[in-house]
Amino acid sequence: MRAIAKILGIVIGLPIIIVSVAFAVANTEPVSLGLYPFETVVAVPVVLLVFVVLLIGFAIGAISAFLGAGRLRRRVRNAEFRLRQMEMTAARIKREEEAAKAKERQEAALQKPADHPVLAAE
Repeated sequence: MRAIAKILGIVIGLPIIIVSVAFAVANTEPVSLGLYPFETVVAVPVVLLVFVVLLIGFAIGAISAFLGAGRLRRRVRNAEFRLRQMEMTAARIKREEEAAKAKERQEAALQKPADHPVLAAE
């Protein structure tokens, strides 16, 4: 399974890397960036602007996915806790049943008449 994932990563990752490098080489001209309330204008290459925007988008998506999965993680934690409680309860019940069976065997052995007449006469 890991070999398939590795091959799939190469098949998908290699074209993305090639296109990214081609884009970076083709778009080196500067673009002027300015933020509205401020007077400062900064000239940055198009490729840097695009990659920074993609990186910010990736970070926002990753944070959103992490926060969205919080409810699922809580449910998994609760389910694991309940499973551990049920396993401990099952083990306790099994121990109690074994103890009850051992006690029944012991009582049956005490109530059983003596098999040896010599010992019974004494």
